[in-house]
Amino acid sequence: MRNTLICTVGTSLFEANLKNLRSNADRNPASVPANWSALLGAYQTKNWITLVNELLKVDPSSRVCGAEINTVEEMRKQKWWSLENLYFLVSDTVEGENTGQVLKGYFAKRADLKLKEVDFTKIEKLQDTNPQEFKTHGLRNLVREIGKYLQRFGTEQVAIDATGGYKAQIAIAVVVGQALNVPVYYKHERFSEIIEFPPMPIALDYDILAENADILSDFERNQTFSATELGEMDDRLRVFLSEVPIDNEVHFELNAIGQIYLTGFRLRYLPRVKLEEAENRTLPTFGNDHHYPPGSKEFVNKVWQENSWITTIHSIPYGGQKGIKEIGFRVNHQGEERQLVATFKHDDFGAKFRIRLPDETNVKLALAADRLNQQYRP
Repeated sequence: MRNTLICTVGTSLFEANLKNLRSNADRNPASVPANWSALLGAYQTKNWITLVNELLKVDPSSRVCGAEINTVEEMRKQKWWSLENLYFLVSDTVEGENTGQVLKGYFAKRADLKLKEVDFTKIEKLQDTNPQEFKTHGLRNLVREIGKYLQRFGTEQVAIDATGGYKAQIAIAVVVGQALNVPVYYKHERFSEIIEFPPMPIALDYDILAENADILSDFERNQTFSATELGEMDDRLRVFLSEVPIDNEVHFELNAIGQIYLTGFRLRYLPRVKLEEAENRTLPTFGNDHHYPPGSKEFVNKVWQENSWITTIHSIPYGGQKGIKEIGFRVNHQGEERQLVATFKHDDFGAKFRIRLPDETNVKLALAADRLNQQYRP
């Protein structure tokens, strides 16, 4: 039984409802609660504690309470649901933070719900004053935050309420749920009940991650690369990247779909796929000393020593493969064989090494490449 709800949050409580209470009362007195004047006064003076107390006097299914309260009230009636934890994801705006404070205060005082935890998080750069920041960073940060809760509670315990927020925010929440096997719910103001976007049997191709793990690691850390820097790029990466013109040249950044892809891989495989301790480990081996850049041997030995799931590492021929950074890990094809390869560069002098695992199935190679890049890539 699911017990944790993550809610995207908009400003309907303030902007669409409380702000218009007087005009609604003049036009149709029956459409507003008896304490509408107290609600409006608390909103206008930004007295959030009073506003919470006044909201508690209103039927939670009333439209005045806003989309988030309405949806939670509708969902708690579902038999498959046992709400214990409630988290709101608000925009990086003053209105977003204020709405989060009110919702947190309101649900913390709903003794009938018996919640264990209720809180809100402001999603950095999720705002409408800078569209580029919103698209490139805000939506990705939203995915990251949802991923944290999914990792904490497990996908089988969580549902997403995507009723509130920007349209793009709602759309991304739906995609996250469908890609990561989490049900998503939505309630339009004209709907009498919530609707469900059930998880879909989406199979993501994680070979793309394995073969581009080093580059994706850089992109995830908010790095931007020009088409010149990237050189030849795997065409399969393009769906994960946004193009940004800078100084008359196209640059690439990770987009929200790319963040969903990376988050999905970790949530899907980290809990159930382990990199086993290696038996009969042997020290790394190297060829002719004249063919290795300064520091490469020390680095290879460090990687081997710090990761007991690596059997051994050995040097392989280096043909000057173009790389963005001096250190990186990815899965390469050698004929029909897949190899986990490390690259090391000092100035223009580079070397390549193969990392051997006890079990070199595709998913374990991808998991190892992702982990090593997070740990060692500059």
